[in-house]
Amino acid sequence: MREPTELEQKQYQRLREIFATARKRYLDAGGDPKRPGGSLNGQDCLTAEEKQEIVALGKQVFPLQRVKVKA
Repeated sequence: MREPTELEQKQYQRLREIFATARKRYLDAGGDPKRPGGSLNGQDCLTAEEKQEIVALGKQVFPLQRVKVKA
């Protein structure tokens, strides 16, 4: 396994920051700390811009060409 580049590390760190912000918003809005928030639970705490940024960063940090699916 190779080491991530500096750019990949920064992109991954930004993803973590966005998710941490969403978690904080969820808890500040009275969300249950023992349950995950998110759009699957109908408790989305991300802006449209943050969602777009997550998708773009996710495609860069975790490109499908590098992903190995175990069968």
